[in-house]
Amino acid sequence: MDHFPYPLMQNYTRGDILLTLKILQAQQIGRKNLSKFLGLGEATIRTLFRKLESEQLIVSTRQGQKITEKGHLYLIRAPDFTLPKPVQGRDLTLSEYNLASLVRSYSCNVRNGMQFRDAAIIAGACGATTLIFSHGKLHFPDNTPVTVETADYLIKEFNPQEDDILIIATAETEQKALRGLSGCLGILLQNEE
Repeated sequence: MDHFPYPLMQNYTRGDILLTLKILQAQQIGRKNLSKFLGLGEATIRTLFRKLESEQLIVSTRQGQKITEKGHLYLIRAPDFTLPKPVQGRDLTLSEYNLASLVRSYSCNVRNGMQFRDAAIIAGACGATTLIFSHGKLHFPDNTPVTVETADYLIKEFNPQEDDILIIATAETEQKALRGLSGCLGILLQNEE
């Protein structure tokens, strides 16, 4: 988890809740490290932890926060996604920094991908690209194919399955790309309500 030398955000989003639980599913983490990873202030992380503890989704230990059984169940009910991963935007994105997350079996919820683009922009990124994997190929929501070279690269990196989607947030900084992807992941919860 890298440190971001940029101003930290002071509010957390639904996407931050998902990311926090997903991170805690993999490892215990403390407030300071999560603050650096998410690009949120430590006070905001304290507030987020208090909220998650009050919902009994996490518990506090000497080694950091730990996800509870209820937290695991929350993630099971939410759409399954991978933690953000840096990718080469190639011909798909507008900016230098690109972070992607694969969302399993989610293509039926994507109309045109604009909801993710808009969420990324609102969160501070330059935009987001949504790709769908079907019939062994990656394509845009309007069925326009992705170039073979780019598709091969992304398929190798993420190993998508039928009806998975790939969301790539793009921005001038890694922190803004993460904030954009967090905004996109928040959309997953809206669609579940």
